[in-house]
Formats: sequence, C-alpha cells, structure tokens
Amino acid sequence: KGSKGEVVRFIDASNNMEIKLENGQNVCFYKEDVKTLPDVSLGGASAAPELKVGCKVEIVGSLTPGGYKGSKGELTRFIDVHNNCEIKLDNGQLVSFYKDDVKALPALPSAVAAPAPLTIGAHVEIVGSLTPG
Repeated sequence: KGSKGEVVRFIDASNNMEIKLENGQNVCFYKEDVKTLPDVSLGGASAAPELKVGCKVEIVGSLTPGGYKGSKGELTRFIDVHNNCEIKLDNGQLVSFYKDDVKALPALPSAVAAPAPLTIGAHVEIVGSLTPG
C-alpha cells in the first residue's frame, strides 16, 4: 500500500493487472487495490484554464474601473473581437471587463467524477490491501 508504478499488462478477464513498481519489481494486483494517478507528463504543471463561457473566474487586474479586483463570478459572454467579457459577479452584478483583468479558475472536480481508466502504461498507486502478499 502506498507504492507507485506503471501498469504492464492485464492478467485476466476481471482486469486485474501486473504493475511494475518504482523499485523495479513486477507484481500482480487486484484492480480494486489500484488507483490511477494524475498525468504528470507536463512536468507536474498544468496550463492555466482557458476563458470560456460558463467558466468560473476571478478578477485579477485593475484596468477595468470600479475596484473589482479580487471579485469572483461566471463568464456569461464575450462582448467584442478582443475577447473582453461580461461577468456575472457572485453578488449578481453584470459587469464588462477587459480580458487582461480576468483569470479562469480551475474547474472543481465533480463529486461523482469517474476515476481515470486503468490502461497499460498508466501511472498508478497501490491504495488497497485485498491483494495477498
């Protein structure tokens, strides 16, 4: 439990798998004992979320008059070809902002989101203890 590794192959019809652990050992595990790790192929850093209609945002700049820096809301629409946008602030106010004042917030993971699929080559962590040994 707590070890990490990579899926080498599936060993039966139940999708139990052989994992190559970080210590070099190849060990077979029940699928219930294995959790997929987030993809770290980008060096662990993820790109800033993209501004799009419906995304949650924070006002991070002060080019737009009114002292809104630090406010949060939802992007409702783009208002011109420069991608300046209209934001419905959490207080209910609709305000147009220069795009440089607005930063998309990361989407919150859904409470019912399915775990990433276990595939050959997936980076995984051993989280259970059903597998003997």
